[in-house]
Amino acid sequence: MDAIKKNKVLCSISTRGRYETTLPLAILSIVMQTKLPDKLVIFDDNDPPKDVRELQIYQYIFQMLEIKGVPFEWLFAEKKGQHFNHQKANLMGYEFVWRMDDDTYAEPNVLENLFKATKYSGTGKPIGAVGGSILTPPIPSRFVSTGKIEDIDKENNIQWGPIDKVRSIDHLHCSFLYRAGIHDYNLSLTRIAHREETLFTYGLKQKGYQIIVVPDTITWHLKNQVGGIRDGAKQEMFEHDEAIFRAIMSGASDFKDNTIIVLDNGMGDHLVFKHVLPEIKNSVIFSCFPDIVPGRSIAEAKMLLGDISPYNIYQWMDKHNWKTSLESAFRELYVKGNK
Repeated sequence: MDAIKKNKVLCSISTRGRYETTLPLAILSIVMQTKLPDKLVIFDDNDPPKDVRELQIYQYIFQMLEIKGVPFEWLFAEKKGQHFNHQKANLMGYEFVWRMDDDTYAEPNVLENLFKATKYSGTGKPIGAVGGSILTPPIPSRFVSTGKIEDIDKENNIQWGPIDKVRSIDHLHCSFLYRAGIHDYNLSLTRIAHREETLFTYGLKQKGYQIIVVPDTITWHLKNQVGGIRDGAKQEMFEHDEAIFRAIMSGASDFKDNTIIVLDNGMGDHLVFKHVLPEIKNSVIFSCFPDIVPGRSIAEAKMLLGDISPYNIYQWMDKHNWKTSLESAFRELYVKGNK
């Protein structure tokens, strides 16, 4: 596997329909950070895209990025949705990715505070993702929120209001800093990628990482009504994505705090995996050969998880340019995040 850029932060923005509204504000907030990211990448999902170098506001912004010493890259994306774009950022080799929406404005201390929080010990497990308040004017009155996945239908998101102390939760939304290359975005969602942040951060939690929120870290969510992931959305897209989310949540009581293992592969692969299995605690296993590795069926995995391709060990090895043994790859994928 290529060397990870340790302690380096990539800032990732996926944009659609907001060239001349909130996107410039989002980028300017990055320029003004007390801790600057090591690189900024913007995935342009517009159809058709523009050459923003012809717009004067971007001429100023690009000059400011250069003066501040922030390398940046503007990539014309595949128009499949922001989950595809953020997955690319997830695998760009940085230890951390600061995910920003194109209609947010981060106060100057946001990245500095999020990055400091990655050293938080708490339960002793490594930090998988950390978020702050995501405030949309008018700010709601103080409310009680657990941040637990089982309460998602009956409470406001904990990030929608002031956060008074460090809290361990199950999931984040909108904008957050996360440890890259650990968990994959669910690419079975439609272009609007409804629930994708929740599924992604909860997936990190399932792999044994802490998800936390921290105080004094405010990002303003401007909720631009034009553009964004819902541009051109259809009701059936929401229904499709919600069905995937609900299928996964239906197994939440089984999956919570467990490592999910999907062995959709051959008999020999199962025999290799058996050497690694004793090192894994608190797991839920789906397997093709339950006589070798006891587990639930692959059909059930597909029903509960939607896209199971991120669990394919050979796809994972290819993505990570893995050079050593299959057994060591299984160990890296399923054991590392649970120590």
